[in-house]
Amino acid sequence: MKALDNFKADFENTLQLSKGLIKEIRSKAFEKFISEKFPTRRDEYWKYSDPSSILKLDLNYNDSGDFKDDSYDIILSNGRIVKTISKFKTGNISDGLDNGDVPKEIFKEEKNPFLNLNNAFAVNGCYLILDSKTKKDVKILNVINNNSDCQAVYPKLVIIAKKNSDSTVFEEVKVVGEGINFVNSVVDIILEDGANLEHIILDDYAKDTYSISNICVKQSKDSNFRSHNFSMGKKLARRDYNIELLGTGANCDLYGLYFVDGENHIDHHTTVEHKKEHCTSNEHYKGILSGKSVGVFNGRIHVHPKAQKTDAIQNNQNLLLTDDAIIHTKPELEIYADDVKCTHGATVGQLDEKALFYLRTRGLNQKEAQGLLMRAYVGEIIDHISNGEIRTRMMNIVLDRLPKGD
Repeated sequence: MKALDNFKADFENTLQLSKGLIKEIRSKAFEKFISEKFPTRRDEYWKYSDPSSILKLDLNYNDSGDFKDDSYDIILSNGRIVKTISKFKTGNISDGLDNGDVPKEIFKEEKNPFLNLNNAFAVNGCYLILDSKTKKDVKILNVINNNSDCQAVYPKLVIIAKKNSDSTVFEEVKVVGEGINFVNSVVDIILEDGANLEHIILDDYAKDTYSISNICVKQSKDSNFRSHNFSMGKKLARRDYNIELLGTGANCDLYGLYFVDGENHIDHHTTVEHKKEHCTSNEHYKGILSGKSVGVFNGRIHVHPKAQKTDAIQNNQNLLLTDDAIIHTKPELEIYADDVKCTHGATVGQLDEKALFYLRTRGLNQKEAQGLLMRAYVGEIIDHISNGEIRTRMMNIVLDRLPKGD
């Protein structure tokens, strides 16, 4: 239980850094976190991933470090802003609460303990306002600077897409240093009426990383959210998407690619809450697993009683390159309305032997043939990225990271 003791000590040591509203929020969030038991495999929501392994770590809070890169508009180092540019309205979370840019409701108490823990350490963080009736492209770098042996960091990003805005946000997570990291990150996204937002997230965690990531999205009337999630498995990698369709005509598209090799672990949970009528959602996630790795995908579509005329699709496909790789996939539908169209499906398989044989007869060796088939497999997801420059970059990155089948 080293980590819990360290959480308490670090919270008390940093609480004096906060004043006003954020101090009150942090205190309530930590009280909620510490009053409930830490999740284990016995909890259904964590059945195939064991977060209790984090409790064995001798973690120390860290928000120090710096990083420079001219190719990004905003840079966070261990959750603290180290670069912004004037063409975007940004600031730290505390200032955003005080000036009214960040709504207090984002910090409500949650059932998810890691959301409460992140709120409890909202010492810094960053908010970004995307103005009405404008088109913006934003590049964000979230750096985990490890200058200690075993550190805990709590990046927090709040994105507010104003009415009828049209923006693309590319967020990259990168680790600098080779120590052990516990990264408990949260991205809160609010889309006002008619807003369009494309969010692309790419992580590049170090080998000894325990990552718990939550992305929470609230959508108003006629808004459109398009998500592209590219993630790699490490010691423990868990990313949850929590989407709430709160206004009539809201739409979300969730695309994801995840890779895991060796003895690493990756877990994705997605929940789409259809709360109003005439809303649509489309979800397509693909995984590639090798070695003795473990992957988890749990996708849930929840259609509330008032959400008539819902149209929801969910699909999860997994490619196993070795006999020892394991995938747990569980698509779910929970429907309380009678006039809806909802489908879900999941597949698990290996590379098509006939296709491999065909490519071999055309002069390709085994490795080249496998690479060509996997390129087509991932291309179906990457092709949904609207920005051509980012699409090309993602294809190159993904092809470089594909598991090698050992």
